[in-house]
Amino acid sequence: MSQVETPGAMSVAEAIRRKRAIRRYRPEPVPEEVIEAILRAGRRAQSSKNTQPWTFILVTDREQLQRVSTAGNHAAHIPNAAFLIVLVGPPGSEFDLGQAAAYMQLAATAHGVGSCVTTLHDGEAAHAILAVPPELECRYSIAFGYPAEEQPPLRPGGRRPLSELVRRERY
Repeated sequence: MSQVETPGAMSVAEAIRRKRAIRRYRPEPVPEEVIEAILRAGRRAQSSKNTQPWTFILVTDREQLQRVSTAGNHAAHIPNAAFLIVLVGPPGSEFDLGQAAAYMQLAATAHGVGSCVTTLHDGEAAHAILAVPPELECRYSIAFGYPAEEQPPLRPGGRRPLSELVRRERY
């Protein structure tokens, strides 16, 4: 494994703890090796019956990033991202696509790259802009880039306690 595949000693638990939705990015590009490491993490995600139903569309062109942003209701951050990955799959593969998205975001965090999941609400526009075949869905994307600002320290708490979330054996 290369250093790009195993950046530093950040544990999965630490990447999960540090992960935040980042919508403001520095203008510097993310090195191709890091982009590929993020894509490889998505490729390694588990999927139902190992079907690996995904295709990842990598978007780096500024004009294309702008076009794709028009397909989302809350996508104003996309044109300023270093790159975007659009997750494409057959209907019913949303959970598997979510697995791939999570793996890619955690890999990005380990590399110091911020990310934000964005829904492409206008599916017709997304299909047209990205030339996605009509039998596939392309509703979800992830914008990536180096955070524009230093992230403030994590707040104590910040999440509901497990006692509010977990039910044992039944609701």
